[in-house]
Amino acid sequence: MHRGLACATVLIVLATAHAKAAPPQELYGKTVAITWTETREQRPEGTQDWHTVNGTATMNIYVSEAGRVFNNIAYATRRGYAERKGEIAGSGSRRSVDFNGRSLVLLTPSGAGGATRITADFDQGFSSCSAQVTRATEAPGTIIRRFSGISKQFMEVKSTQVGSVSCSIRSGNAFADSPESRTPQIEHHRRRW
Repeated sequence: MHRGLACATVLIVLATAHAKAAPPQELYGKTVAITWTETREQRPEGTQDWHTVNGTATMNIYVSEAGRVFNNIAYATRRGYAERKGEIAGSGSRRSVDFNGRSLVLLTPSGAGGATRITADFDQGFSSCSAQVTRATEAPGTIIRRFSGISKQFMEVKSTQVGSVSCSIRSGNAFADSPESRTPQIEHHRRRW
């Protein structure tokens, strides 16, 4: 598939997606953690020079004993750490989580003009998993604008290259407190890092 068409398709699906299928009972009371490295070419908004930034992101997906799906994402670079507000899938959240048998697909906006697609496949006993992460833009050459919770300023992102991706499953809730109580450090900024 042409890269531009693939990017547009991801964004169209993201705009219309909702949580469609209930999570498998084997994941009740468990957390799925998907971690990846990435390299970005970015700059503070209003500046001219592009800089290369290496970071690590982790998406935690927790399925409660009642089958509710909570998720949040954190990002770290040499400059610090930032965490986005936890969300409940299917409750008007901006992220879409869809389970299908032993697979899940998570779609989320990634700044203005970008989106992220995360897929995970589970083994038959739901004891291990593998994952893939795709960063997409509206069209080739799109500059993504997003707020950085680490530098506390808007950034322009020219490109993002995803590196290694890992997936793990463990019993219990990965969140230190209820995801419903998590709030962004700056309420009016929705796009962080």
